[in-house]
This record gives sequence, C-alpha cells and structure tokens, in this order.
Amino acid sequence: MNLCTTDNNCGISFNKLETDGKESTKSDYDNLSKIANTPLSELVKNNPSLLIFPKVLGVYDDGIEDEEIFNLHGNPEKLEDVNLKTGNLMGFVGIGDTQLKISSRFAKDDEHDFFLHYMLEKVFSINLFDFENQISKDGALDLLMFSFPPLLKKALSKGIFRQYQTFARNDANVKGVLDVSRHIKQNIPFCGKISYNSRERTFDNAVTELIRHTIEAIKTKSFGNAVLNCDSETKKCVQEILESTPNYDIHNREKVIAQNLKPITHPYFIAYKPLQKLCLAILRHKKIGFGNEKNKAYGILFDGAWLWEEYLATILVSNGFKHPRNKESRGGIRMFSNESDENNFDRNYRRIYPDFYKSDECIFDAKYKRLQNGVSREDLYQIVTYMHTMRINKGGFLYPKEVYPMLESAQVFKNKYSLAGYGGAVAIYGVPISVKRTYREFVEFMKEIEDVIRKYDW
Repeated sequence: MNLCTTDNNCGISFNKLETDGKESTKSDYDNLSKIANTPLSELVKNNPSLLIFPKVLGVYDDGIEDEEIFNLHGNPEKLEDVNLKTGNLMGFVGIGDTQLKISSRFAKDDEHDFFLHYMLEKVFSINLFDFENQISKDGALDLLMFSFPPLLKKALSKGIFRQYQTFARNDANVKGVLDVSRHIKQNIPFCGKISYNSRERTFDNAVTELIRHTIEAIKTKSFGNAVLNCDSETKKCVQEILESTPNYDIHNREKVIAQNLKPITHPYFIAYKPLQKLCLAILRHKKIGFGNEKNKAYGILFDGAWLWEEYLATILVSNGFKHPRNKESRGGIRMFSNESDENNFDRNYRRIYPDFYKSDECIFDAKYKRLQNGVSREDLYQIVTYMHTMRINKGGFLYPKEVYPMLESAQVFKNKYSLAGYGGAVAIYGVPISVKRTYREFVEFMKEIEDVIRKYDW
C-alpha cells in the first residue's frame, strides 16, 4: 500500500492516509510501527537500504540523528484513533509492502511536489527542464538519482577508488606467484610464456564498476542526461569513471552488486561509502522490500531544515552574505575577546555559527518549521546572542510561508519587533511558496521571489 502525508503535520488519523481511494489497513500499521518513534541513528544502523540526507550519507554533520521519521500514537485496535505526526523529513520510506510518501507541506498534490524538487534542483545544480514531463511514476527512484551527482563529486574529490585485485596472467613478464597447474595446462610444450597470478592496485574494480553500472542505469531514464550533465564537475567525474572501467559489461551487474554488499572501510576513501550505498539503492530499487529484506526499512529522506538552508545559500551568498558552516565547523565566530577565556567554557560554546550574516548590517537564521505564530524562546535567545556578539542590530528568521490563494506579485512578508536593552530589532520574514498549476509556472514564481530577496532592504 502506498500511503501519503506531508512534513510537519500536527497529527493525522492513520486511516486517513490513503492513496487511490484505498484506506490504510492494520497490516500497514504493523509495518510502519516497526520504524515509528525511533531515532534516525538507530534506524540507519539497522536498515542499510535507508538513506538520509544529509547526516547519514556523510555529506554534512547536522545533528539530525536524534530525530524521528514520524511518530505514531494511539490505540492500534482502532486505526481512526491512531495519529501519525511528522517532522522536517521529506521523501519516501517503506517497509515490507507498505510505503509512506512524505511530501513537502507545499505540494500541489500527491504527484506534484514542486517545492521539494525545486530545492533539490537548486541545491544539487540539476536542471530538470520540464519537471512534469520528465518525472517518472516512481518518485522514490527519482529522488535517489537526483542525489547521485553531489555524492559522486564528493567521492571523486579523493581521486578514483583503487583496490587490489588478483589477475591470472600468462605471458613472459612474470610479476607474481607462479601458477604451476595452469602453466602445465597452457604452456606445455613450452612456448615462451609463464602462467602466474599477480596482485595489483587497479582503478577498474568492484566499486568503480558499481558506479559505472549506476551511471548506465541513470542514462536510460528520461531525465538521465540532466542528472549526469548538471554541471561541468559532474560531467568530468562521470567521464573519469567511464575511462576507468574498460571492462564494463552490463551482464555482470548482479555480480558487481553482490561484490559491493560489504561497505567500504578504507579510511582514505571513506567518502565512497555513501556513494556505494546510494548506487546499490538505485540498482536494487525494484527488489528492495522483498525477499530477505522484507522486514527492513528502505527509502530516501531529506531533512527539510538542511535543504531550506542550502537553498537560501544559493540566493544570499552571491549577494554578499556569509554562510558559516556549522555542520563542518568552518567559519565560526568567537564569543570571547580573549582566546584564553575560552578555556573556562565547554568547547561547544566557544564559537557561534549564524546561518547567514553581513558584517555590521544584519544576521539571519533559516527556519523550515512554521513561524506564523512566532518563534520559540530558544530560537529568539539564539538570534539575540548572535546580534550581541557580532554587534549587529538587525536580526531575523527566514522561513517558507504557505500562501493561498496564489499571489499576484512577488513579495516577502515581514513582522518586525523592537528589542529593549541595547536596542535593535528582530524580524520574521516569510518567503511565500505559492501553489501553481505547472512546474514551469512554479519556477517562474520562485525566480521572482529570489529577485525580491536579492534586492530586499533588510
């Protein structure tokens, strides 16, 4: 059964999770209850076919490991009394024959999640052209393939993966261990050749072959070229894999998959581990959830908070804003004027990492959650701390705001509040996300909004 809901819902009756007019069943509840109310760190450890952006895939360290995909509570004997509550995660997750699609709360309908795909397009630099005509009916596989370029580039930044392999040679250039039995069979009477086995490090190995098979699989999709040619770096990485795998044979796909079931452990090539996991998910997608893995969770999920922040970075950084990398511990700002004073405090509090700021002008935090009714005390205290430490008198929060009906003109919604004490002001900025009839219309609207943000007088 394919069930549907949205991110950040406040709790929806389980029997209202329906697709194609069919209500969810007790079997669906039994399946999903196996992964409900469980931290991501535990789920990923026990379910190798479950991929989470960004933490689990190793791209960033954003601390979402304690979050839950969804929460189930209520009496399972009466599904109408059971509520399912979601957080910031979007995508697909399934177990057995039950799959739950978590769309963004801005989705037009179950089939057209324009906002999620637009953020992925911007963050991952993928040009989907006409999204509606290219997207397939299998949204989970689409999301897996959209995630391929960033992980490919991350892995190949360490160079092409090399691995020792044993080759059975039969020539006059002996560089290994003599294979007596094979030599007798092939070279008696003696013909000037020696049979031997050599162990060599090579680029054409099980891991690079897995990546090659994944590239070839993506090529067969309607938007495959858009994914593999999304930017010059991706094109270069794809070409390097093609040149490094001269022994590629489509008929060896199952063998290559079997050779990669054991995760990469080499410390230098650790960036290949998430790519290996993603490639397996793409190539085995049709088989996931069946056979020996019927009791394992599978799917791909994106943390909305991370995706929203990275999307805003594509707009603000080019307009002069700095974007410290809290998730990578880069670009932090000292809280203490004297370095020696930091030793008296826990290291986690020695530096601050605002999401975006312009020196002496303004400072912002990106928030994916709803802020129509204001911000939490912790968020308010955090932004005021940032403002005080950096001597900036304008701070605020940027969040995506549902707008119904459709806006006639692009605008940013602003609520401003003056601070006591040293003064200054905190504002809540709502970036409108409007429902549109087609993906092209949605893209045009978002580009108008982005132009407004670039020119906005904060």
